[in-house]
Amino acid sequence: MKKVILIAMAVAVITGAGMGSAFAASAGSNSLNSGTMGFNVGMGNSILGDLGVVTVSGKYFILDDLALVAGVGVQDSSGDFDERFFSISAGLRHYFNMNDFSPFVEGRFSYEDENTTVTGDRTDQNALDFSAIFGAEYFLSKQFSVEGAVGFGFGTITVKTPGFPDRDSTYFGTRTVGVSANFYF
Repeated sequence: MKKVILIAMAVAVITGAGMGSAFAASAGSNSLNSGTMGFNVGMGNSILGDLGVVTVSGKYFILDDLALVAGVGVQDSSGDFDERFFSISAGLRHYFNMNDFSPFVEGRFSYEDENTTVTGDRTDQNALDFSAIFGAEYFLSKQFSVEGAVGFGFGTITVKTPGFPDRDSTYFGTRTVGVSANFYF
């Protein structure tokens, strides 16, 4: 089900790219201006591999093409497979142009923590990550855009399972960051 939602969001981004010019042209310009704040809701891949985690983040433009970003992700499931997930991130995003199609690059620091219990066996994981993210926003109206992004990251993951030694690993690699919607005010 989660993959279907991601595919639907990707199709919406691609379809919106063709239709959005008419909507954005009628709005005049977009909301990429100094002092503007934005709200972002997206679904993507977490560092720990949780594809269905929904993240909520905010942006504050300190310059027309530069924004501070911060976000949080939370998920809690119960049943035969209990899981608690929490993430927090902060970064800086630079836009290459201020048009309706606005490519960007972002540097982001993230912390993720996940606790999973399956049939009584508990595993705790946490990750510290620095990511470079490349993507673009496309404005469908002055205060609404969709975005897609990919990136690569470097970090450490610690896995703790009671009765076993802690396992630490360092990684470097690409990742899907996901698709999301932005609302500006």
